[in-house]
Amino acid sequence: MDFNNIKLNLLNKSLDGLWLRQQTTMDNIANFSTPGYKSKYVDFESQLKNKINNIKGKYKDSDANEEIKSSNIIVEENDNLTMRLDGNNVDLEKENLQLAKTQIQYMYTITEMNSYFRKLKSVISEGKK
Repeated sequence: MDFNNIKLNLLNKSLDGLWLRQQTTMDNIANFSTPGYKSKYVDFESQLKNKINNIKGKYKDSDANEEIKSSNIIVEENDNLTMRLDGNNVDLEKENLQLAKTQIQYMYTITEMNSYFRKLKSVISEGKK
């Protein structure tokens, strides 16, 4: 049984990125009143997209899986200008929307992963008959 396939690794890396994004967004919300706090954001989609574009037709599956696993999840500080006098640049409305979006993406990704394993279980069950 091969648990080291491209789809499963993409889903796994996405879950890692979404989890970190949710934690980072909640940190931003928690620091809304902290003077001088600069919001942070998480980027993993651009890394995965670049890896996928590089993988297409160039790698065997095992090498492609290693490329996906090695993609970075980047947390960066938002250095945009703030309109607040205390130097804090957290936009509470934007952060709450980001949190909701991330939670929906996380639930969808979990659903996709569950679907993958249900199909795998079905194949195994049918093979025993």
